[in-house]
Amino acid sequence: MPRSGTDRGVALLAALVILAVVSAMGLGLALTTSYEPLAAANFESNRSARLAAEAGVAIAVHELAGLADWNLVLAGLAGSAVLEHGDIDVDLPDGSRAGLGELTARATCGRAGPCADTDRAAFTAARPWGPNNPDWRVFGHGRLDRLVPEGAGLAPAVIVVWVADDPAELDGDPLTDSGVGPGGEWRPGGCVLAVRAEAFSARFAHSAVVATVARQAPGCGSGARLVSLRGLN
Repeated sequence: MPRSGTDRGVALLAALVILAVVSAMGLGLALTTSYEPLAAANFESNRSARLAAEAGVAIAVHELAGLADWNLVLAGLAGSAVLEHGDIDVDLPDGSRAGLGELTARATCGRAGPCADTDRAAFTAARPWGPNNPDWRVFGHGRLDRLVPEGAGLAPAVIVVWVADDPAELDGDPLTDSGVGPGGEWRPGGCVLAVRAEAFSARFAHSAVVATVARQAPGCGSGARLVSLRGLN
């Protein structure tokens, strides 16, 4: 039976629809294939940054265990013997760059720029301890892959470590660890420090963690142990 012009028109329309669907599927597959390596690389960079930040905490715990007077660290008079000191310049996730002073201000006051003591002591949702809010002091910084011989396959992540008095110590003095009282009694928050570590890795990856480090109570002798660790992002 001969086909009418209407049949031929419907067949052409159906073919065009099928062609469009197949083309869309092919384009989607091509995009998925091209994005998978990028997604995998971003995942690996973020994972490396988190592990680097945790490594910074581990370094601090190890070194704090060997320091007899933690108040020297809180005063900025003692720091890491493993990590470096001096200013640095790192890439932030937003594409900008920041030095050590800005990073410290962000950690202490939650923003870049001047960070006065009144700003640090303000009650906020992120820092609800008021006068006992951490006054972060730089403990040290360095490239993770440069801390071991020949890099040991570690990512070239920059880690920065800060130390502060435990905000649970309600003495209103963030630069002094009250430790034990005159009678040898342990004070809440005494012999406990907070450690903050941030890592900056490839592809603008960034990770920040905060840990609590304590000496043995109630005598608060030497040594140190990790009590808690949590991520900030």
